[in-house]
Parts: sequence; C-alpha cells; structure tokens
Amino acid sequence: MISQEEVPQSTNHSLSFSSLPHEIAVSCLARVSGSYYPKLCLVSKQFRSIILSNELYKARTQLGTKENRLYVWLKLPTRSYPSWFTLWIRPKQTLTNDGPIKKKSTGNLLVSLPSSYNYQVVVPSVIVGSETYIIGGYNVPSSSVWVYKNGKIHTLCKAPRMSVARINAVIVGQYPKIYVMGGCDSDESMNWGEVFNIKTQTWEPLPDPGPDVRGHLVRKMKMYQKNLYVSSEKKDYIYDTQERRWDVTEVLLNCSWCVIEKVRYIYYNKNCWWLDTKSKEWRTIKGLDFLNKFREIDRVEIVNFGGKLVMVWDRFTLSKRNKKIWCAMIALEKSHGGEEIWGKIEWIDDVLMVPLSYTFLDCMVISI
Repeated sequence: MISQEEVPQSTNHSLSFSSLPHEIAVSCLARVSGSYYPKLCLVSKQFRSIILSNELYKARTQLGTKENRLYVWLKLPTRSYPSWFTLWIRPKQTLTNDGPIKKKSTGNLLVSLPSSYNYQVVVPSVIVGSETYIIGGYNVPSSSVWVYKNGKIHTLCKAPRMSVARINAVIVGQYPKIYVMGGCDSDESMNWGEVFNIKTQTWEPLPDPGPDVRGHLVRKMKMYQKNLYVSSEKKDYIYDTQERRWDVTEVLLNCSWCVIEKVRYIYYNKNCWWLDTKSKEWRTIKGLDFLNKFREIDRVEIVNFGGKLVMVWDRFTLSKRNKKIWCAMIALEKSHGGEEIWGKIEWIDDVLMVPLSYTFLDCMVISI
C-alpha cells in the first residue's frame, strides 16, 4: 500500500501497482487517504479512472475509510474562474501539548485541485437527506445534474437538466428545494437563479435580482428560516423564498456560523461565540485568546470538521506584498455542566500564500 508519509511525486512508483487486477487496485486506493487523490490523478489514466469512479466511493463507504476534507474556494487574479483548494493535513503530526501554545510549522498545506481531478462528491454539490446532488460543471460550463443516492445500494443517476449551463455555481438545499445561483453570464437575467423541486423533479427560474447582484461574483449562499442569504463581493442580499422578493441585508453573512453537535457557533466581532439554548444567550468560547495575535481582520470563516472547529482567515505577510491564508484546528469541550465551552487549539499554521488582489469566497467540509 502507498505510504501516507509522503505525497507521490512521479509515475515510476505506479508501474507495479498499475499491473494489479482491477478489484485489488480499487481496494488499495480505497485505503489511501483522500488527501492524495488529486496527486494520484496525475500519475496515470488508470489511477484517474479509478479515483473518479463510483466504485471507489462505494468501496470507501464499505471499508469505513471515508474522511472529512476541507475545501477552500478562492478567486485568483491569474485564473479566469474561481479555484478550489483542499487542505492536506500531514499524517501523524504532533499536536500541541498542555503547555504554552506556540506556532510551529505543521507541514499542512492548501493544495490546488488539478483540472484532471473532479471527484464526484466535491463541488459544486449539495447534500439533501440521503442524496448528493452534483450540479453544473467544475472546469467547464454544464447544465447536467447527477444524483448520488446513499444507502445499502449506492446508485448514481441523472436528474433533469438546468435551463442554462453553469460553472462553479453556488448551491444550497433544504428539502424539497435546491437553489442554484450564478456560474453563468451576468446578462442571463431570466435564469441567473433557479430552484429545483425534488418532489416534482422540475426547475423553475427565480426572480431577477438585478444587475447589482448578477454583476458581481457570489461568494456564498446560506439558508436560514426559509430565507436565502447571498453574499457577493460588494454587498449581502436576502431572498424571501415565500414572498419571492430580493432585498439588501446586513444581518447574517457579516459573521460566519456553523453547527457542531447541535450547538450553533458564530464568529463575530473578533470572537467565537456559541448559543446557550437554555438561557438564549450567546457566550464566548474560552481558551482562544491566543489566536488574536494571528488575526488582523474581523473576517474569519468557521466550519464543522468532524466535531472540531476549523477557523480560516488571511493576514498580510511581513513585506505587505502578499497575504497568507491561516488555519487553526480546535477541539471543543463542555464544562461546568454545559455552561461553558472551552477550545483547545490542536494546531495553527499558515497554509497558502496568495496575492493581495485575491478574493476569499467560501470554504466547506465534505466527507469522502
């Protein structure tokens, strides 16, 4: 089996492996960390074929080797379209001890997904119930919709196409509706946004949000209490799904939020808070003051990484000519009968250098 201590660097190591029977090759790859799949796609056509197959995903599910992966969406000035990066976490690294926390290089990196890598559960996709919907294209525009049904028997089938082809569209789903926006020409006023009804298996266009929304790149979209919150490069907007009306908002997307073990967390005003449902009060997570020395802005993204809290942000380099994206992994623990939540920083490091003119769009965690 391929060692998880170093990323494959050349095709020479694949010669003997590629001669294995297909079933054994699938079984071997299913036991390799998904962190290596983007690199392995470049090794050979056989590797790429297996890695992109539905068969491998079934094998990982059956073997219990699925793992959480962090994906970060960035708009770089040197690329025409936004790009996805995945966090490569160095295996068997030593975490922080109970003594004073010190920043030290972990070897963890944000790695760009190569054009040959388009794993079926990456993006653009959304999970609704037991089904994963893969909508539009990642590298080229597409109007196709695929549905991956999880269960005792895993199946991949087609669903009705969208009205327009999209690339890297922004998607959010809450049964029985899936909302899709952007990823097409900004002049596409009639179908810039669409909604898919899972029950009726039909697409319907959303009202035109206007050129101010269509003319700027959409960073993210979330659904909360039947409303869609859409964050663009310039402003944040709210779409009332019942009244079918667009408005400018300053409410929800100014802060990042996630849910971990039924507890809601937000990052706001340079602090990470959690909602105490008994008292209906927001309380700060204790033990995270150390992170303040690494942050220069209020914008921080937080996500649920398998029960742990991951924070992602950027800051200037010492020369002020570039920026670095930083990441921290935090374990959470309740104390005093659930009246307090403490965070233990397992690691913190800069994971990617980017130009000043880049745009941070979104990040998410997917289990593959």
